[in-house]
Amino acid sequence: MPTMKCAVKFPILTNRVLLLGSILLACAAYADAAPGKAEKTKRQKSPQIETPSATVSAPAGDCSRCHKAVLGRKFTHGPVGVGMCSVCHAKEQAGAKHHTFVLAKEGPELCLSCHETLRKKALASKVPHAAISTGGCTSCHDPHGSQDRFFLKDVVMDNVCANCHNAKTKGAFLHPPAGKSCALCHDPHGSENANLLKAPAPGLCLDCHQKAKSEFAGKHVHPPVKVGCVSCHDPHSAPHKFFFQTEVKGLCLKCHDKIAKQLKKDKLVHAAVGMVGCLGCHGPHTENQAKLLRKPMKDLCIGCHKGKAVELKSQFLHGPVAQNECDGCHDPHSSENPKMLTAYFPELFYNPYKDGLYALCFNCHEKDIARDAKTTTLTDFRNGDQNLHYVHVHGEKGRSCKACHQVHASNQEKHIRSGVPFGSWVLPIKFKKSAEGGTCNVGCHNPKSYSRTKAVLNP
Repeated sequence: MPTMKCAVKFPILTNRVLLLGSILLACAAYADAAPGKAEKTKRQKSPQIETPSATVSAPAGDCSRCHKAVLGRKFTHGPVGVGMCSVCHAKEQAGAKHHTFVLAKEGPELCLSCHETLRKKALASKVPHAAISTGGCTSCHDPHGSQDRFFLKDVVMDNVCANCHNAKTKGAFLHPPAGKSCALCHDPHGSENANLLKAPAPGLCLDCHQKAKSEFAGKHVHPPVKVGCVSCHDPHSAPHKFFFQTEVKGLCLKCHDKIAKQLKKDKLVHAAVGMVGCLGCHGPHTENQAKLLRKPMKDLCIGCHKGKAVELKSQFLHGPVAQNECDGCHDPHSSENPKMLTAYFPELFYNPYKDGLYALCFNCHEKDIARDAKTTTLTDFRNGDQNLHYVHVHGEKGRSCKACHQVHASNQEKHIRSGVPFGSWVLPIKFKKSAEGGTCNVGCHNPKSYSRTKAVLNP
């Protein structure tokens, strides 16, 4: 076969790039037509590297013959795709044990010479990504190509990040952004926010959780909300619903340690704590009610204690109830006392009087109200100077306060109840208040009246 020569003449072009490209195409055509001769000629003319100090430029088009692994990937880095290896690999290192090319520039500067828009984030951000300074861009990116469009070393971004960080997507409940791409929330090059976040929380979270915005408009704010959503929620994955690392009650008690100790110590635990949990009564973010209650306390309580709903429609409400302070008498979490009371009050109807027996009532009311048989100062419930509170509560069959008073609400003044339980009966009570005293008509004794200014003689 006759020898073919690459002798292509071109007109002088102002665009030297087009000229060079045409020459390369013509030479390539020649090489395809006579591969044996062309290769032989090439081998004969290629200089042999004999001196360790010598360096030569990377031969164009030769790299792909040996480095086939860098080709054929779904996404190819631009210089690789057009065969311009010398953009990054400048000169061959002479005398090296292996065929080695030095890089055109060192560290991130090689990449940033083209990716100039990333320079500020990578090098001058308030919070730069540590991987860039320690391992360079190739810590995360393959400089030749990848199955990922950003040339990440794995199509699952969490796998790339897990080379330095613990894997974040192993929990039973996976936050959708974490499962798709870490870069949805984090800027992988640098940020002005902690943890490389694209925006500070809770703003970053609320960009997606639009429905939750209404939960952040309340007057009272849960302190962890001010710190950030990750105080309670794991932003990646977690073993429990709502991305909690522990169940709700356990999570709350990590901060509310006083309540945690109380729950362990007390005999009685409010059923709502075990059945519904903290979120049954409290909002986790913000609320308009104190203590982050979801509703006014009175309304919240009768949501479960429906039997009290009718009673609380009465004309006269007990002070704590009127002020929406059921916790004035009941502890909403746990207690050592019957009916979750904050202080002791006897369950029995008849009780011999002794100090401390009615400690609950005497938290607010005068504790000496029934101390003396005769008084003109301790109580207004007296007939002349006869202390009628003393009469009712002292003695072997002393009556409990609740024998006469309804503890939540009543349609009679002084919270006098409409009926007093007596075995299976309910004895009616009719009380009428007067300027100086009153009249009581009850099933347990004859009608009686009393006056503070002048004692009434009752039959």
